[in-house]
Amino acid sequence: MDNAALAMGLEFRDIEYVNMIIECGGVSKAAEALHNTQPALSIYIRGLEQRLGLTLFSRVGKKICPTYAGKCLAEQGRELLFLRGNLQRQLADVKNQKQGLLRIGFSSMRGVSFLPIMLKNFQQRYPDIEVQYQEQWIQTLEKMLLNNELDVAFFDLVDRHDKLTYEHIFLDTAVIYLAKELAAACSVKKRPEYPYPWIDIRELAGQPFIRNFPEQNTERIVRQVFKDYAMAPEVAMRVRNQITSVSLAAYGYGVYIAPNFFIYNLAQPLLPAILSFGETPDQYGLEFVAATVRGGYVSKAAQNFIELAKEIYSYGELG
Repeated sequence: MDNAALAMGLEFRDIEYVNMIIECGGVSKAAEALHNTQPALSIYIRGLEQRLGLTLFSRVGKKICPTYAGKCLAEQGRELLFLRGNLQRQLADVKNQKQGLLRIGFSSMRGVSFLPIMLKNFQQRYPDIEVQYQEQWIQTLEKMLLNNELDVAFFDLVDRHDKLTYEHIFLDTAVIYLAKELAAACSVKKRPEYPYPWIDIRELAGQPFIRNFPEQNTERIVRQVFKDYAMAPEVAMRVRNQITSVSLAAYGYGVYIAPNFFIYNLAQPLLPAILSFGETPDQYGLEFVAATVRGGYVSKAAQNFIELAKEIYSYGELG
C-alpha cells in the first residue's frame, strides 16, 4: 500500500487509540483511559490493521509491544494531533473571542489558596468561557500539554522540557518556618530587602529540621542550603505534606525550610514564626511558571489567564 493510500485510510481517532495503547502499555489500561471496553478496543485495532494492511502491535506472552509500523504511526501521528489542536484553538478564537473552552492544570500545592481567586476573577471578566481544571504532578502536566489535553499548566520549574515554553509568574523565595518561642530566642536582624526578620541560618544548626522526601522540590532546596552552609542538623522527621510540615514547625517539632507561598495555604490556630535567610533575598526559591507547548497556538483565553495569574500571584489580591 502506498503512502497516499495509507493517509487516506487514517483517522485522528486511529492515532489517538494507538498512542494511548503505547502510553498505557496495554489494551486494558488504554481502554479504561479512553472510557471504552477492552474487547471493543481490541476489535477496533484489528480492524485498523486490516484497513492499513499493517501489523501495529506484536504480542509476546501477555505483553503487547508496538511494531515498527506502530511506532511510526504514533510518532508521526502525534505531530498531526498537535497541528489539529493548534488549528482548533485558533479557529475557536477567530469564531468568537468571548466564548470557548480553557483547559488549565496546576501542580497540587499551587492551587490551594490562589486558584479560587483566579477562577472567580477570570469568570467575572469572561463569563462565557468554560474552564476545565486538572491537578496533577508536574510530569503528568507536561505529558498532558504535549498530548493536547491542556492549554496551559502552572507549576514550579525544575527541569526544562525542550518541547515546552515557560512564562515567568513569580519567584517564590524560601524562608524558615519555626515556633515563635524559638524565633524569639534567635539573633535576628531587620534588613529592608528581605520580607521577614533575617537570621544567619547557621545559628539553627543545632536544631532538628523537619524534612520532606528526596524527590520533592522543597527537599532539593534544603539539600543545597545545607551544602552551602556546611550544615548537617538532626532530622526531626520526614513528612510528605508541606502544609503539615509548616504546622509541625509552628508547634515546635522542628525547623522547616520551604517557599514563602506555603503560609497562604495554612489555616491553623497556631501560626509559625517566619524568618528570612541567605546572602540575597532570592538566593533560594522556586520559579513558578506557566507552561505551554513550544510552537503551539496559545489561545487568547489562555493568554488572559496567564496575565491574571501574574496579578494574583503578586500576593496583592488575597486581601
